[in-house]
Amino acid sequence: MVDILGVDVIRWVQIISAVAATILVAYIVSWTLSELLKKRSFPVDTGKRIVRITRYGIYAIGSILIIVFLAFDIVVGLLVGLGFLGLAIGFGLANVISNFAAGISVMISKSVVVGDQVKVGFFEGTVTKITITKTVLETSEGEIVYVPNSYFLSNPVSRKKHVSATDHKHDIEKEGVV
Repeated sequence: MVDILGVDVIRWVQIISAVAATILVAYIVSWTLSELLKKRSFPVDTGKRIVRITRYGIYAIGSILIIVFLAFDIVVGLLVGLGFLGLAIGFGLANVISNFAAGISVMISKSVVVGDQVKVGFFEGTVTKITITKTVLETSEGEIVYVPNSYFLSNPVSRKKHVSATDHKHDIEKEGVV
């Protein structure tokens, strides 16, 4: 068989096919997720971040699978090293990931929306902004309080006033949707 850079041509075709398949899967999943988020009226920035993180995750998984498929001798050592790195990153980013997941949950369930007067734990105020990792409250004294979204899932929340659905839709239209 013909070799290119010391690798069999068939192996090169397999590598190129695997890379192309990874890119295609990432594109299809990103597009589908983007369309789903458009239907859910997600704010533009949040939707783009979710789609981008998903796409990069697919690229990472595809890269690892390509390396394993090619059966390089370094695969075992590399996977052990990546496992320890992932464990360290997981412990370091546990709160960030928790707040991110809670932010998606709060946005999808719309249990708290902009304009609500809420009390969660010892925080109390009017919701002025909801982001992917935190919710911004303004207290009656005019102080701005940044509450991690995981706080809304792990503590009881009382809502004193609820904004109508049309007002909430207007807030989303001002920010734009995905």
